[in-house]
Order: sequence, then structure tokens, then C-alpha cells
Amino acid sequence: MPAERYGFLQAVGARLRYACWNVPGTVPGKVKGSVVLLTGRGEFIEKYATEVVGELLGRGYCVYALDWRGQGLSDRALADRGKGHIDNFSTYMADLQLFLDKVVAPAAPRPIVALCHSMGAHIMMRVLAENGSGAISAGVLCSPMTALKREAMLRSVLMLMPEVPAIEERYLFGTGPFVMFAREFNANFVTHDERRYRFTDQWFEADPRLALGGPTLGWGRQAVRSMTAAVAPGYLERIDLPLVLISAGEDPLIDSRTHDAVAARLKHGEHFTIAGAKHEVMMETDELRALFWEAFNRLARGVLGQ
Repeated sequence: MPAERYGFLQAVGARLRYACWNVPGTVPGKVKGSVVLLTGRGEFIEKYATEVVGELLGRGYCVYALDWRGQGLSDRALADRGKGHIDNFSTYMADLQLFLDKVVAPAAPRPIVALCHSMGAHIMMRVLAENGSGAISAGVLCSPMTALKREAMLRSVLMLMPEVPAIEERYLFGTGPFVMFAREFNANFVTHDERRYRFTDQWFEADPRLALGGPTLGWGRQAVRSMTAAVAPGYLERIDLPLVLISAGEDPLIDSRTHDAVAARLKHGEHFTIAGAKHEVMMETDELRALFWEAFNRLARGVLGQ
């Protein structure tokens, strides 16, 4: 589903790529609202434009999507563009706020719903906590990055590694450069649906610039620090808009046991688990995705009156 508009936003030290879709064949007054679609680490706009964007347009929502700094077709942080690196998660937060202020808020039909996956959900929660809800009315957070399954091991390793560029810019242990033939479906962590798993491969073949390897040790360090900041006393309690947290019951990456406690700290939080789903709920089988869309539609009806 090609966007009506692609553009680049100049942030501090990087150009950020974004895309905007209008609801087709609809009088502006009949549009139900807009969705801000935020991807996880290593993902890119086109992955969700393959199917999810069309489903949102069919429901009457305009869509606004962003390639995070360091992935997709936004500028990469290092000369080796295969490394997923960030100096600090506050940089992601500033980029998101800029996107909301300069692209979304001036043009998006209201109400605006945030639909965010994994790292994108984590960054959105932090922006809402620190900057307020702004133009956002509600949010659906899929597999939000609140804690990692192997986080204790990661923290132990980070304590032993000096925080200098030569170390921070190395691939995190157990990861490395992107290798297409290593993407075996039977060993994947993200979905039970092979057709949707191959969406990513098809896009990498169409445009190799979209590919990204593993995260750097520096990215891991900053992720741990950001997750620690997000659960500080009184932090989540600042968020004042309705959020639905959707956990994947078989998530091997995110420690979804933390989601219930996070939702309980929100003023208007709801927690819903899709049993049997792996990490990428929106890329799962038809049966599991139907449960996701039920949760999305329930939010739209109950909170947005649609």
C-alpha cells in the first residue's frame, strides 16, 4: 500500500523518514481518525504497509508512520550501516516528539491513536510520561519493551564492559551482521505465520538498504537504562490517556510477565494476552491477529466512541 506522501524530517544529527496515508474514497468529515504507527527495533515502514496499513485504512483511519533513526531509510548512526546503534534512548524520544509536532499534529484527523510495537511502544510510553499526551487520545501497545527475557545476563555483561566507543559500537554478544540465508523460518522468534515472516525478506530483496543487523552493545546498554527509567516510582503514573497493553503469550524476547504490573500503574491501563502468539502479534496467523483486531476495535468503541 504505497503512501500518498513520503518525506524526511531533519532532526538533530539525522534525517528521519516518514510516510502518510489518507483514507481512500472518503469525504474528510467521514474519516474516523488517525493512527500513529511505530515499529520495533530493526523494522521499517514498508513491513507494516504490506498489510496492516491497508487494514487501518479500511477501518477509516489515516496512517502516519516513522522509520526510527538508525533503521529503515532514516539515517544510520554508524559508518557500518548494518549495526543497530543509539547514543541514548532520549534521542529516540526527541525524534518521536519532533515527528508528532511537525508531521502528525498539524495534519492528522482526530482522534489520534498510537499503535506501537515493542521498542516503539516503549519509546511512546516514555514520551507520554515525560511530555504529556498532546494530540494522542489513546494507544495500543503490542509486546511493549518493558523488560527483556535475558536482561539479567545482559546487565551482568554490561557491568564488565567499559563505556567507550570502541566497545559500545561492537555487535552485542550473540548477534552480528545481517545474513539473508540465516533467516530460517523454523528458528524464528517472531511469528507462526511463514507468509507474513517472508514479507520482511521480500522487502530486503526489493531494497537492500532496509536491512539491519543486530544491535550494538551500546544499544543494549541504553535499552537497559531506558527500561529502568520507565519503571521508576511515579513515572508511569504520569500517563493520563487510555492504553491497552497486548502481550504475546509465547514471546521469547520480551518478558511479558512485567506487562500486568505496568498496566496496573497506568491511570487508564488495560492488559490483554494473546495466548500462543510470538513476539510480532500483528504478523501472526489469521486466528491470532483476529484477537489483536478485537482488542483494537474494542478500544475504538469504548474510548473513542466508534
